[in-house]
Order: sequence, then structure tokens, then C-alpha cells
Amino acid sequence: MQTLLPTLLDYDPDLLAIIAHRWDVDLEALDKRQAAQVLTDAMLTPQRAAAEWGRLSDAERGALQTLLGAREHKMPAVQFTRLFGDIRELKQLGPGGREREKPHLNPTGIAETLFYRGLIAVAFDQGRAGVQYFVFVPPDLAGVLPAHETGFDLSAEPDSDWPPDAGTEPEQVIPATTTLVDDLTTLLVYLQIARVPAGADALLAALGEALAPYWLGAHSPASIALLVGLALSMGVAADDEGLLKPVPAQARRWLEETRPRQVRALAEAWRNSTLFNELWHTPGLVPEPTGWRNDPLLARQTVLTFLETAPPGWWPVEELVALVHDEEPDFQRPAGDYDSWYIRDAESGEYLRGFESWDRVDGALLRFILTGPLHWLGLADLGDGGALCRLTPYGRALVSGADWPDRPEERPLLALRPDGTALAPRTLSRYERFQLARITEWGPAGDPYQYRLSAAGLQRAAEQGVPLDAMRAFLRRTSGDNVPDAIYRLLDGWEQTGGADVWLERAVVLRSNAPDVLQTILETPELRRFLGAQLGPSAVIVRADQHEALVAALHQHGILVDFDE
Repeated sequence: MQTLLPTLLDYDPDLLAIIAHRWDVDLEALDKRQAAQVLTDAMLTPQRAAAEWGRLSDAERGALQTLLGAREHKMPAVQFTRLFGDIRELKQLGPGGREREKPHLNPTGIAETLFYRGLIAVAFDQGRAGVQYFVFVPPDLAGVLPAHETGFDLSAEPDSDWPPDAGTEPEQVIPATTTLVDDLTTLLVYLQIARVPAGADALLAALGEALAPYWLGAHSPASIALLVGLALSMGVAADDEGLLKPVPAQARRWLEETRPRQVRALAEAWRNSTLFNELWHTPGLVPEPTGWRNDPLLARQTVLTFLETAPPGWWPVEELVALVHDEEPDFQRPAGDYDSWYIRDAESGEYLRGFESWDRVDGALLRFILTGPLHWLGLADLGDGGALCRLTPYGRALVSGADWPDRPEERPLLALRPDGTALAPRTLSRYERFQLARITEWGPAGDPYQYRLSAAGLQRAAEQGVPLDAMRAFLRRTSGDNVPDAIYRLLDGWEQTGGADVWLERAVVLRSNAPDVLQTILETPELRRFLGAQLGPSAVIVRADQHEALVAALHQHGILVDFDE
């Protein structure tokens, strides 16, 4: 922040005269520059600074000490005035307003008292929440104020419960995993083989329903939105004429990496992404899109900055939330705006406005980041249902900038069975699983993943332009040249016929133990029109989707119907 002289030069003569009166300095017959220089010389005299310090009340000294103890002797104006009262000068009061309201004679609180004595100033500066007003003590003035006389030690660390003492052990632990790597692989394959709309609402709904059996991890709408946001932020997927599709080169590059490097790519993409906004997924909150915007990067950076001092063991989530509340409450609110964001409580529908809603909005967001994305990304373990957190080695590397944990991965082989089943261990190269899933039918996710070579999978491969020779080479390589002859015959048969040799279909069959009743049904036009081919003297196929209409017609003709499940 700027020193005292340029600060005073920014003031109008009326304001300089008010401050000079407090310091017993005569500015008569001086122009503005001379007046600012004379007042600066007086205020920076240690004896005068000590005298002015002695005139302050304990409460006023305490407020000034708070500012002197802050980094660079400055604090966001909204935070300082929330603690110590308004400063009407921030509202562009000017000489006329000053003459009318006389704030220097009738201050609204401690902040105005200190301002009109020249001990604090206000200026724009760059903060974590963007450019905003800061209250500050000019650094040269801070150097002559005798703060030590009250026992305040500027070199001492401020009292804080953070970091907490390590060693608290939870009764229940939910360890972080790296399943997000596996599930992003699954997502990329699905985007490759299916037509998935790129529009946000339709996209998330489609993925939640279609991929539920195939996720390795437990997923909520929020974690699916995170996956999609990361895929877009990393450039491994993109909008392709209204459909979300993998970007071949970028997707392959990520899929071929080791698991630790894939985790790192995900974590760094999350840290820098604006495509996933935690506030809009925080449990209990319903933000309304009325034109206001928040910057998700501010909240994440705040969490990561405070976590730099986290102990190696377990620590309470609420202690970190309380620390942010005390030290940087406006971490995501440019200019401390707590009234223009339209956010409702999900249960009551109440609009959550004002600083009094901080814990229900800003605090809830911090808790969600710690127990949601940080945990899903493999960066933090959770204890006792999310009451405690512990950074994993990956999390510690992200917040501290240390070397990322990495080690060579054991790459197992694909196991192929004669019936066409392919067992893909979780540690199989994600790129190889991606290729396998393109040409097979999927079974439920697990370790190993289960896939099956079938007519449907081969047809899908053909539609994607995957040649059979490439499939044979892929299966030989990934299985260590251990491909059963039955699978080769299956591929050869497909190559010769271009389709399945036989097929199965589901059908509803009408049966009767009384041949005369079945004959009556076949001879009655109102009933015969619902039927297909006869399967023998006592059975006939019912036309597709016609069984309900057939039952109604049979009842009208006095024929009772039973169902064999």
C-alpha cells in the first residue's frame, strides 16, 4: 500500500484540515502539496505519533492493532467496517457532505474515529476477491506508532486454534480413492459410443440414468457434474455439433498416463476450472440464476491456501471453517456483497442474505469443498461422516507444491474366456479398457470389469470403423497372445456373415390347455388380430405390445386369463 504522503495528497483540503486539527498542525496559507508535506512530517515524528497513540481509547488502540497485525497492515474495508463501524467517506461524502453531517465530530464508530485522525486510510487494491476497497495503515506511519507500549508484539504469531493439534482419531474412516480415474474412463467410452447431448441439463440427466450400473464409485448429480466439468476443462471431451464427444489426441494422452499422473491432471484441472461451480451443487442451497455470478476459483484457492498449514493427521472441518470466518470471511464476495446473490434454503425456501447467513452459505460451501470434491478427487480422507479430514499424499502435494507421488504401475493382462467374456483388471491401462469397451457389451463395474464379445458389440465396432484385424491384434496384445480359439471363430464368423448366425428375441405367448378354446380364439377376428404365428396345438405368439389389448378383448368374450410370470 502507498505511504503517508501520497495518501494525504489524495485528500481534499477540507479533509487535510480536519486531520491537521487532530494533530495540532497549522496549515494556514499553504497550498495542498505544501500542506500534505507539512502534515506528513508532523505525523511521522515519533514523539507526535506517540502522543496521538496515547489519546486513543483501549478499543481504538485494539482496532488499530488488529490492522497493524494483518499482512501488509491492510484488511478488506467490508471486513474492517463490519468489525469497527462504518466509514462514510467510502460513500464519496465530499466537503459538502462533511459540512452537513460532520462525521469527524459525530463518528459512527471506531473506524471513523481512526480515519478522521489520519491513522487509517482507504484505497483500492487487488485482493483475493478482485479489486476492492482496503483499509490500511501507511507503512511509514505504522513504523513510528508505539504499538509495543500496550504489549502488542507485531512479530508474534496471532493466537489461533489452527492448525489444531494432530492426533484426533475418528471412529469411522472413509478413505479417499482414485475411482474418479476409472469413472472418467467409463464416461469417455460412453461418449464415444453413444449420442449424448452436450446441453448441461439433458447431459447430466442422461449420464445419471445410463451409467448408473457402470460407475465404480458412488455418484451423485454433483460428482457427475464434476466429472463432466473436468473432462471439458482438461480438453479430453468437447461439444461436437451438439453432442459431447472425446477429443481423440487429448483423451488418448490422458488415458495412457499412469494412475498418479491421471489423478494429478484431474486435481489441477479442478483447481483451475470455472466449468464446475461448487456453490451451485452445495447441499441445502438453491441458487437462482438471476444474473449474479460467483467465481468458483476464489473459494477453492481459499481452501487450498488455508490447508497449507494443515497438520499431517486428522483435523476438524469446523475449525478450518471458523478460521476462514475469522480471517477471510469475504473470500468469495467481491466488495463484501451479501445481498445481491439470490440463494434459497432448500428446506424452508428462505432467501439467505446478509452476513448473518454466512455459515449457511459460505460456510456450507467450504464444508462441501472439503468433504465433496477434495474427497472425490482422492485428496482427502474423511472421518466420522465428514466431521474430520486428513490430506492424502496427493492432497498434500497439491496444496504445498511438493513433488507429486508417482510410481511405475504394474500392467496386468486382459483375461479372455472361450464364451467371449473379457475380464479387465482395474489396473489395466485405462487406454486399453477404453478400446475394449468400444467393441463389447458391458457388465457391471467392479475389479475386474466384465465385458463380453457379442454380435451387438461387434456391430457397434463396425459402426465406428474398427476393422476386425485391428480387433484381433488388440486382443492378442492385451491378453499376452492368450486368445481362445472360440473367440477367433466368433470373429471369423462375423467377418463372413456380417451379422449373427442365430438370434434370440423376447415374446409373449398365449397358451391354453383346452384346444377348442384356442381354436375359438383363432377363428374370432376380434381376437385373431392380436396374434402372430402358431407354435403348436396349444400355443400362439402374441403380437408385440398387444398383450394388454388382447386380455381386454378376451375378457369381453368371457374368457378368463391368467399370467405366468
